[in-house]
Amino acid sequence: MPAGTVEMTHHHIGSRGGAGAPCRIVEWHDAKGYGWIEAGGKRVFVHIKDFEPGQRRPVAGDAVSFTMGSDEQGRPRAKAVRLAKQEAKIGVGSWLALALLLVAPWLAGLFLPGPDWGVMALMGVVSMIAWITYQQDKQAAGAGRWRTSESTLHLMEFLGGWPGAFLAQRRFRHKTRKPSYQAAFWGIVLIHQVAAVDVISGGMIRRGLAEVVNSVEIRGR
Repeated sequence: MPAGTVEMTHHHIGSRGGAGAPCRIVEWHDAKGYGWIEAGGKRVFVHIKDFEPGQRRPVAGDAVSFTMGSDEQGRPRAKAVRLAKQEAKIGVGSWLALALLLVAPWLAGLFLPGPDWGVMALMGVVSMIAWITYQQDKQAAGAGRWRTSESTLHLMEFLGGWPGAFLAQRRFRHKTRKPSYQAAFWGIVLIHQVAAVDVISGGMIRRGLAEVVNSVEIRGR
């Protein structure tokens, strides 16, 4: 095959046998913009500029489809690379975890003034907004458009949209690989859990904290 030409063989995730075996990025150096795809038991070089536009940046483990080509020296190289799946199913484990996390807020709503469903309704509305915002930010990241700031996303989570953010992170595979972001997110979830337990217990946590503060002040005098 002449150097620089493209052999129009397409590789797809999920196909079987030979060069059509499941294809995934097995190594990726994001700072340098290149890596390797495993296809049919062989490793194929891939560069960031060979990915089709409008996608997020790849990471190791991503499933891909591509056209097999070659570089100027005739070595195999992936062309017209496309991420095979940019959304994921929300697993049963995630749904169960969310259900458990919603128990305390639901019970707290029964102790607060207003309708029993008020807290859950508010969280549902803000969660829908958070879901849509996460989806748009994910799309913007892939297309290189203006992004929603992390502080805005966290604000929506703090205002009660953390359940929607929890699901959106898993559905769109967004913000799940950044430790600092996840630390802030789970900190917000913890605040909501503690506040709910405090309401259910009639302010026990607040009274306990107040006693601790008072004892520290007395010792400091």
